[in-house]
Amino acid sequence: MEALGRVFNLAHSATTSAVRVNLKDATGVTFVLTGASSGNATIAEHDAASSGTSQNLATITRYYRQSSGLWTLVTQAAAATFTAGTGGLAACYIGASELSDGFTYLSASHASGSFVYILHDLQVQRDPAALAAVTA
Repeated sequence: MEALGRVFNLAHSATTSAVRVNLKDATGVTFVLTGASSGNATIAEHDAASSGTSQNLATITRYYRQSSGLWTLVTQAAAATFTAGTGGLAACYIGASELSDGFTYLSASHASGSFVYILHDLQVQRDPAALAAVTA
């Protein structure tokens, strides 16, 4: 079995669209920010696929930035934001256990960057074509 569907699933979100991803069948998600010109990425938690209650998730204390192919660990006081260097990559992991009670969805937004969401350690493993929608 391939890694996609066994180890991870993927979703994407362009700039401010803040696509919501459901963590009910994953242990966590890594948000990969790319194409950012400046400014912070913001992570929010939600209790529904759309509408419902939303709030910033201020649990980020560490993330990684990549420039010229090398990753650098960034540590900070707990916040709902992280930053990529101009034109670089940033990767931020959020575990499902970090979400508030009743919240199972996360989203990421940025004014100029886009995201790839990597959902980890899938509880239900399937062929990629048979995976459930991660945004449902």
